[in-house]
Amino acid sequence: MTAKPTITPAENAELTQLRADYETASVRAAATLRTGGRPLEGELLRRHRDEEAKVAAIVRRIKEINGTTGKPWSG
Repeated sequence: MTAKPTITPAENAELTQLRADYETASVRAAATLRTGGRPLEGELLRRHRDEEAKVAAIVRRIKEINGTTGKPWSG
């Protein structure tokens, strides 16, 4: 699968926002891992999964816009 040949101005604006959202979501997901020594279970685990799901959704959308769905994130 090859990248899309062009990205519309609207998609470009969305990508700009998604990249900012990705940074914020990634920091939030990482913060949920700081449990002060408590096991990652129950509410802590639910919060972590929720934050990770937000990151994954952002990555999926970025890849859709770029036409790279199905390729590794780093590729």
